Amino acid sequence: MIQQLNCTYISPNKTIEEILISRNEGEKTFHVYNYKGVSFRVFRSKEELNGFWAGESEEYKHFQTEQELDVWLQSDAIR
Repeated sequence: MIQQLNCTYISPNKTIEEILISRNEGEKTFHVYNYKGVSFRVFRSKEELNGFWAGESEEYKHFQTEQELDVWLQSDAIR
């Protein structure tokens, strides 16, 4: 199951979504920075996301399309 827990709008076309992925194997929460619908950066924690803003860390995963992100969330995110 994929569940959006929260969505924060930075600007009209930039958001940060908190997403919960759960399956029999367990569950994980990710933060996804959606930049204008053309770049989707996935972070494993709020601290990792904050490090990205501070220039101290990089994203866990990066996708160029929402479709690529969705495929990953549905199949590989919990591995």
